[in-house]
Amino acid sequence: MTKYFMLFFFLTTFSMSAFAGESAVDAALPAGSIKARFSKIRNTKGELIVSLFNKKEGFPVKSAKAFAKKSLQANDPNGEVVFENVPYGSYALSVFHDENSNGKVDSVFLISIPKEGVGCSNNPKSRFGPPSFNDAKFTLDSREVVLNIDLKYL
Repeated sequence: MTKYFMLFFFLTTFSMSAFAGESAVDAALPAGSIKARFSKIRNTKGELIVSLFNKKEGFPVKSAKAFAKKSLQANDPNGEVVFENVPYGSYALSVFHDENSNGKVDSVFLISIPKEGVGCSNNPKSRFGPPSFNDAKFTLDSREVVLNIDLKYL
Protein backbone atom coordinates (compact mmCIF):
# COMPACT_ATOMS: atom_id res chain seq x y z
CA MET A 1 0.00 0.00 0.00
CA THR A 2 2.82 2.40 0.84
CA LYS A 3 4.35 1.59 -2.53
CA TYR A 4 1.17 2.72 -4.33
CA PHE A 5 0.92 5.84 -2.20
CA MET A 6 4.52 6.80 -3.05
CA LEU A 7 3.89 6.17 -6.76
CA PHE A 8 0.72 8.30 -6.64
CA PHE A 9 2.57 11.06 -4.75
CA PHE A 10 5.47 11.23 -7.24
CA LEU A 11 3.20 11.15 -10.29
CA THR A 12 1.01 13.90 -8.88
CA THR A 13 4.00 16.04 -7.94
CA PHE A 14 5.63 15.51 -11.34
CA SER A 15 2.48 16.38 -13.28
CA MET A 16 1.87 19.52 -11.18
CA SER A 17 5.42 20.72 -11.72
CA ALA A 18 5.05 20.14 -15.46
CA PHE A 19 1.98 22.40 -15.53
CA ALA A 20 3.71 25.01 -13.38
CA GLY A 21 6.67 24.98 -15.75
CA GLU A 22 4.38 25.51 -18.73
CA SER A 23 2.83 28.67 -17.29
CA ALA A 24 6.26 29.95 -16.28
CA VAL A 25 7.42 29.56 -19.89
CA ASP A 26 4.38 31.50 -21.14
CA ALA A 27 5.07 34.29 -18.67
CA ALA A 28 8.71 34.42 -19.78
CA LEU A 29 7.99 35.23 -23.44
CA PRO A 30 10.22 38.17 -24.35
CA ALA A 31 8.51 41.55 -24.31
CA GLY A 32 9.67 45.13 -24.16
CA SER A 33 8.45 48.68 -24.37
CA ILE A 34 8.20 51.12 -27.25
CA LYS A 35 8.70 54.77 -26.36
CA ALA A 36 7.63 57.20 -29.08
CA ARG A 37 8.71 60.84 -28.83
CA PHE A 38 6.94 63.36 -31.04
CA SER A 39 8.28 66.75 -32.09
CA LYS A 40 7.15 69.65 -34.26
CA ILE A 41 3.60 69.60 -32.89
CA ARG A 42 2.07 72.75 -34.39
CA ASN A 43 -0.36 73.75 -31.63
CA THR A 44 -2.12 72.57 -28.48
CA LYS A 45 -5.50 71.91 -30.09
CA GLY A 46 -6.96 68.41 -29.87
CA GLU A 47 -4.92 65.28 -29.30
CA LEU A 48 -2.37 62.96 -30.84
CA ILE A 49 -3.73 59.57 -31.90
CA VAL A 50 -0.94 56.96 -31.90
CA SER A 51 -1.41 53.53 -33.49
CA LEU A 52 1.00 50.59 -33.25
CA PHE A 53 0.67 48.03 -36.05
CA ASN A 54 2.15 44.53 -36.20
CA LYS A 55 1.01 43.90 -39.80
CA LYS A 56 0.49 45.99 -42.92
CA GLU A 57 -3.31 45.73 -42.94
CA GLY A 58 -4.75 49.09 -41.96
CA PHE A 59 -1.43 50.93 -41.73
CA PRO A 60 -1.16 53.89 -41.29
CA VAL A 61 -4.65 55.35 -40.75
CA LYS A 62 -7.05 52.53 -39.84
CA SER A 63 -6.38 52.46 -36.12
CA ALA A 64 -9.16 49.90 -35.59
CA LYS A 65 -6.80 47.35 -37.18
CA ALA A 66 -3.84 48.37 -35.01
CA PHE A 67 -2.20 46.07 -32.48
CA ALA A 68 -2.48 48.86 -29.88
CA LYS A 69 -3.63 52.47 -29.79
CA LYS A 70 -3.11 55.39 -27.42
CA SER A 71 -3.92 59.06 -27.38
CA LEU A 72 -2.48 62.06 -25.57
CA GLN A 73 -3.35 65.72 -25.32
CA ALA A 74 -1.40 68.03 -27.62
CA ASN A 75 -0.12 70.21 -24.77
CA ASP A 76 3.42 70.85 -25.91
CA PRO A 77 5.51 71.24 -29.05
CA ASN A 78 6.73 67.78 -28.01
CA GLY A 79 4.95 64.68 -26.73
CA GLU A 80 5.68 61.14 -25.65
CA VAL A 81 3.79 57.86 -25.32
CA VAL A 82 4.95 54.43 -24.12
CA PHE A 83 3.57 51.03 -25.13
CA GLU A 84 4.56 48.49 -22.46
CA ASN A 85 4.72 44.67 -22.42
CA VAL A 86 4.84 44.45 -26.21
CA PRO A 87 5.99 41.04 -27.53
CA TYR A 88 9.24 41.11 -29.49
CA GLY A 89 8.63 41.41 -33.22
CA SER A 90 8.26 43.82 -36.14
CA TYR A 91 6.02 46.86 -35.83
CA ALA A 92 5.23 50.19 -37.47
CA LEU A 93 3.87 53.21 -35.63
CA SER A 94 1.73 56.03 -36.99
CA VAL A 95 0.55 59.23 -35.35
CA PHE A 96 -1.78 62.01 -36.37
CA HIS A 97 -2.62 65.30 -34.71
CA ASP A 98 -6.41 65.31 -34.45
CA GLU A 99 -6.68 69.07 -34.05
CA ASN A 100 -10.50 69.16 -34.22
CA SER A 101 -11.00 65.96 -32.15
CA ASN A 102 -13.19 64.26 -34.74
CA GLY A 103 -11.28 60.96 -34.58
CA LYS A 104 -10.07 60.94 -38.19
CA VAL A 105 -7.35 62.42 -40.37
CA ASP A 106 -8.89 65.36 -42.22
CA SER A 107 -7.68 65.80 -45.78
CA VAL A 108 -7.84 68.37 -48.55
CA PHE A 109 -11.09 68.01 -50.51
CA LEU A 110 -10.86 65.43 -53.35
CA ILE A 111 -7.16 64.81 -52.71
CA SER A 112 -5.93 62.62 -49.90
CA ILE A 113 -3.36 65.08 -48.60
CA PRO A 114 -3.76 65.40 -44.81
CA LYS A 115 -4.61 68.83 -43.38
CA GLU A 116 -3.61 67.70 -39.89
CA GLY A 117 -0.14 66.69 -38.78
CA VAL A 118 0.98 63.12 -39.46
CA GLY A 119 4.08 61.04 -38.78
CA CYS A 120 5.42 57.48 -38.82
CA SER A 121 8.25 55.49 -37.31
CA ASN A 122 11.51 55.90 -39.26
CA ASN A 123 10.27 59.32 -40.52
CA PRO A 124 9.99 58.04 -44.13
CA LYS A 125 10.04 60.62 -46.93
CA SER A 126 6.60 61.42 -48.28
CA ARG A 127 6.09 60.38 -51.84
CA PHE A 128 2.75 60.08 -53.52
CA GLY A 129 0.50 58.71 -50.81
CA PRO A 130 1.13 57.47 -47.29
CA PRO A 131 4.26 55.49 -46.39
CA SER A 132 4.11 51.70 -46.54
CA PHE A 133 4.32 49.42 -43.53
CA ASN A 134 7.78 48.32 -44.71
CA ASP A 135 9.01 51.94 -44.89
CA ALA A 136 7.99 52.49 -41.26
CA LYS A 137 8.82 49.02 -39.91
CA PHE A 138 11.18 48.60 -36.97
CA THR A 139 12.09 45.65 -34.75
CA LEU A 140 11.48 45.37 -31.03
CA ASP A 141 14.15 42.93 -29.82
CA SER A 142 15.32 44.53 -26.58
CA ARG A 143 13.81 45.85 -23.36
CA GLU A 144 13.13 49.26 -24.91
CA VAL A 145 13.05 50.88 -28.32
CA VAL A 146 12.92 54.67 -28.56
CA LEU A 147 11.43 56.28 -31.68
CA ASN A 148 11.78 59.97 -32.54
CA ILE A 149 9.01 61.08 -34.88
CA ASP A 150 8.60 64.50 -36.48
CA LEU A 151 5.04 65.51 -37.31
CA LYS A 152 4.55 66.94 -40.79
CA TYR A 153 1.83 69.43 -41.70
CA LEU A 154 0.56 70.58 -45.10
